[in-house]
Amino acid sequence: MTTIEELAPDHFELVGGWLSDPATNRWLASEWRGRSVTSVVMGVAVRSKRNRFFVIRHDGQPCGLVALAAVDIGDRVAMIWYLLGDKSVSGQGIITQAVKQVTQVAFGEMHLCSLYAWIMADNLASRRVLEKAGFREAGRIRQATCSGGEQVDRVYFDMAAESA
Repeated sequence: MTTIEELAPDHFELVGGWLSDPATNRWLASEWRGRSVTSVVMGVAVRSKRNRFFVIRHDGQPCGLVALAAVDIGDRVAMIWYLLGDKSVSGQGIITQAVKQVTQVAFGEMHLCSLYAWIMADNLASRRVLEKAGFREAGRIRQATCSGGEQVDRVYFDMAAESA
């Protein structure tokens, strides 16, 4: 069973470790990529009103992170992003389930109207997560991000509350 819960200080070090892993953070925005993420950095990120972080648990064990960033209450929109920290549970649909749960929080509790995400064009696993969670491709910016030392397209996906 997969559940999400608000990120609390007792998980900052674990999540910081996941975010510091080059195999994981290579897929993230440049602000996280190639960094060593400490508990202090996590504390600052969590305190921002423009972010909401959730630990993903599978069978009770923390295994990943799903987050809302760039939360704009005025325009009722946010960006969703995620990562699987425990690779031993990959391929089980855990991230897809967590993304679906966060969309329910975003549209239900937070009353947002729209969510978006972006992926690097060569991140096929992330594309599958978004498509299975009900997001659809909305467009792309060519050569907009660096993946493995190469410039690749940044592919955007979105979901509106009425289609959730």
